[in-house]
Amino acid sequence: MARVVVVGAGLAGLACALEATTAGHHVVILERSARIGGRGTTQNFDGFPLGFGPHLFCKKGPFHDLVRKLSRVKLTSSPLQLHRVEVVKHGIVRPVDDVKASILAKKILREGDMDERLVRAAQFLSSWDISQTSERYVALQKNKLLVSNEGWSGMVGRMAAALDEVGVFIECGLHVDKIETGKVHLTDGREIETDVIVLACGPAAARKLVRGIDEEKAKEIFLALQRTTASFIEVGLDSKSLAGRQAVIDADNQFAILDYRAIQPRLGLEGSHLSAVAVGGLEADPGETRFASQEERLAALSAFLDRRASGWKEHIIQLSEQAKITILDADEYRVPQQAFADNGVLFAGSWVESEHRLADAAVDTGRAAGRSVSSARD
Repeated sequence: MARVVVVGAGLAGLACALEATTAGHHVVILERSARIGGRGTTQNFDGFPLGFGPHLFCKKGPFHDLVRKLSRVKLTSSPLQLHRVEVVKHGIVRPVDDVKASILAKKILREGDMDERLVRAAQFLSSWDISQTSERYVALQKNKLLVSNEGWSGMVGRMAAALDEVGVFIECGLHVDKIETGKVHLTDGREIETDVIVLACGPAAARKLVRGIDEEKAKEIFLALQRTTASFIEVGLDSKSLAGRQAVIDADNQFAILDYRAIQPRLGLEGSHLSAVAVGGLEADPGETRFASQEERLAALSAFLDRRASGWKEHIIQLSEQAKITILDADEYRVPQQAFADNGVLFAGSWVESEHRLADAAVDTGRAAGRSVSSARD
């Protein structure tokens, strides 16, 4: 049995702890913020579970598979459907009242020519990235991108409950100051001796921590990482402002609006739960610079909502917005999970090498780190 300290209680950290505990290791999770779940966190305001921008999970992907197995209570979910998705300057992706147009759209999506606006829109909606296709692009076409009636907080809650049952301690509000082989130093002066450290925090924090072990190696493996930021507006309304559509996508400007309530009617109260996002466009983001500041990007997203969800501001029950979040921790390059394994340190997160993306990558790398504890210890 190894002693394991997991830094970060997002999806990667929780998945790692579940896997490592199952293998018989003793696990402690340290979380900097007051809540677990990372960007998958939601808070319930007047019946609306507002979060940090839109989330869709892949049917039978690593995240879905793990959450389904953690409880006897069936996870109810509903798919995003392309006959209820509108693409700006195109229309409904697969209109039910136009068989010819629907068949043509299916053919265009299957061929995947990125010169086609429809393909770019579908790729953006599936992964928030138009630079490369992924399994999520295929899942979208097969009605396998889902929204759960429990919201993300409910699914994260299943993971936390499973860890609580096996006695894994999650301590929130703790800041890790530095790490060394076999020891974690906290900013409150405490030291935790351990056999293996799993860094399931964000890449910036992970890089800072491993620099104390080997600065040159840390610089080498993290230098090529490129994150993408976004602005989001999440709002609960007492009206159906998207008129039955589940999503509206502007691929050219990388804007999207999802109505969770239209996708999963059992989620929240009657009305609409809109989650809108504007991706990239700042100077530090990959690709073209479209906005002078994050505030300008947020204002542009609000204007997009004005055009596509007419009158939404007159029906607000609850509103949450933020000018800048990290929506993608990495693009094509991701960090090798075992780059610091010789020092008893493993990485987990969507920024770590995986065949999956987003939540599935976080869970996949988390579980892989949990399985690798014994080898890292040796």
